[in-house]
Amino acid sequence: MVSRQPQSGGEIIDLLARLVAFETESGAPNEALVDFCAEHAARAGAQVRSVEGPSGRSNLHVRYGPDEPGGLLLSGHTDVVPAGSGWSTDPYQLTETGGKLQGRGTADMKGFIATALAVAAAADHRQLRAPLHLALSYDEEVGCIGVRGLIDHLASQPSCLPAAVLVGEPTSMRLANAHTGKTAHRVMIQTPSGHSSRARNQPSAISEAIKLCAAITVLNAAENPGGADPSAGNEAFVSANIGTISGGVGLNVLAPECELAFEIRFGASVDLDCLAAPIWAEVQRIDAELASVGGGARSIEVAAYPALHTDPALPAVRKLGSAIGAGQAIAVDFGCEAGLYAQQLGVPTVIAGPGDIADAHQPDEHIDPTQLVRCSEVLHKAVAAFCMAT
Repeated sequence: MVSRQPQSGGEIIDLLARLVAFETESGAPNEALVDFCAEHAARAGAQVRSVEGPSGRSNLHVRYGPDEPGGLLLSGHTDVVPAGSGWSTDPYQLTETGGKLQGRGTADMKGFIATALAVAAAADHRQLRAPLHLALSYDEEVGCIGVRGLIDHLASQPSCLPAAVLVGEPTSMRLANAHTGKTAHRVMIQTPSGHSSRARNQPSAISEAIKLCAAITVLNAAENPGGADPSAGNEAFVSANIGTISGGVGLNVLAPECELAFEIRFGASVDLDCLAAPIWAEVQRIDAELASVGGGARSIEVAAYPALHTDPALPAVRKLGSAIGAGQAIAVDFGCEAGLYAQQLGVPTVIAGPGDIADAHQPDEHIDPTQLVRCSEVLHKAVAAFCMAT
């Protein structure tokens, strides 16, 4: 439990302490956390449904109120990035330090989950005219993997289609209506090895990989119309990065193997197929050229999710904006599950949650408890507007 508790938001902070204590790093089991959340919601009168995944991981769907379309869905992911080293406190014990609540996942995004659980349980369920949904996923941090099965479950039940989705990623409680999409791939190149003196006549896997790298990085050239700042709401934003590359066996040997991993981040108006066509053409060229000497090239997609851009003029977005009351909608420069909700469910989807993304994914991750209080106030208003108004 938290070592010292601030005076406000005590129930939410107690819940956050319980959630932080679950070491739900991406790829690790999250069932204990899901069971805890399911039991908390069920005690408050919710209907709960677990959507199973692999290796002890699962999603959770919670519904308060009538079993019919409409209402509001609050979404969060249960996984966190590995704690790593460099912490001044135990990353899996919530600790107050300098007025901030410190622990892995406090900002991204167990603070939102704790608040959503508390607000949903405290709502006057007799007054719910439309359902209030909570959706908790696994393995968001490694490519928005788990939520796909959860969205399939929601899409298969007509009564589970909400009027709006609010994804609680950390935005310091500002309304965000846009985020970038992402596609990530590994490319493996193989060719027979040879003596380095034959470099003019015989291919090298590293040399071919360099040509592919050039085709990828040209997307970042000055003439690229995508611009540089996704947070400015640029729907044509493009950024390509080669994250890793490895290969070769020695200075005097033509490299028989080379592997690289790259990603492309893109705005909502980008035609990704058209944008990436030169890259795949280069992979095909390398594959065909190396096939003649018994080699080849192949690519594996390792992650992908769509960009988000929700029209801020939509009534549901304006209603959420009124509840948040933090000015004009912004775009965030990170990707998340919101784009998948919008694409697969076809309902207005936005992002707003407590904490700052700049404080996440690093040692001593923390959140200001006043952010939890503000999130609680916003969610109470949003629940009233979407689920209790006639």
